[in-house]
Amino acid sequence: MTKKSKKLQKFEADRADYTDREIQMEMLYTNWLIINATEKTRANTSTIVWVIAIGIILSVISAVMAVVW
Repeated sequence: MTKKSKKLQKFEADRADYTDREIQMEMLYTNWLIINATEKTRANTSTIVWVIAIGIILSVISAVMAVVW
């Protein structure tokens, strides 16, 4: 059997008296936090992709305009 860290022992001691419902609610809340953080990351990534794409498009347009003129 492996030795439990003090953090794990404290974690288990703090939750020793939890009911099944309390454990499920804690898990649900944790999942909700993860989903929100993931959505923020997705939104930020999408914004970065659009900024880069617009920059590339403007660069191509300016290069074409320079050749035409």
